[in-house]
Amino acid sequence: MKRMVALLLLFGLLIPLTGVSADQFHTGRYTLVRESEWELLTSYDEVNRYQHPQEFLDIADNYIEEITVYLGREDWFTNLYHERIEFIATAALPSRPTASHIIALNRHRLGLDNAPVAREITSLIVRSYNSYTLKIGISAAMQDRFGTNIAPYNWGQDPHILARQHTDQEQYLQEVGAPGWPRHLDLYYPGDDREGLFVLSQSFVEFLLEEFGVEAFMEVYDSPDLEGAYKEVMGLSLEELRDRWLEKIK
Repeated sequence: MKRMVALLLLFGLLIPLTGVSADQFHTGRYTLVRESEWELLTSYDEVNRYQHPQEFLDIADNYIEEITVYLGREDWFTNLYHERIEFIATAALPSRPTASHIIALNRHRLGLDNAPVAREITSLIVRSYNSYTLKIGISAAMQDRFGTNIAPYNWGQDPHILARQHTDQEQYLQEVGAPGWPRHLDLYYPGDDREGLFVLSQSFVEFLLEEFGVEAFMEVYDSPDLEGAYKEVMGLSLEELRDRWLEKIK
């Protein structure tokens, strides 16, 4: 009997504690943010662009709809994801996806209204990749097309003009459009490697979109045989495409 009373008392104490510790969710059509994370995201600046998390989520939902239509990935939510994209806060690292449905946004950037929300959403929509540089290039391109704010690393400027500053850096050029992940470069933290490769990758992808269109680009992007797809879909090898791209931007 005493044991039963003790268990009931313990259970009675746990119920209110669980209710107190529960974190409120704010949800959009395809997105969500926890109240605790929203407080962290908006703690950098007293004057924040977003008066309420729902305003932010509505903008993020619009990005998703616009980007998926442009890229021909309208079935993205139903076929690839079965849960909303969740936003969390980070202080020291750049904004980035941290899981298949989670995006960490740098709270300083969000406070300054230059968080690359559309870019990071795109990186989840295109998801897996055969070329890291094509992935970051198309993500940055979508930020410029659909983002309502400017974001690093081109700050709203013409990526072709900015790319000229890096065309003498062979360690970046040889990675642009190539298969795989450039593991020898330091891309996790802000720095020259990250900025140089991001700018060149966006410029190269913008060139491909301008010359061949988004459908051809996505066909190449999705191909498991990237080198063969360049030749088959665009009629040129990667080396020939790079040469035409560099000739155009110089």
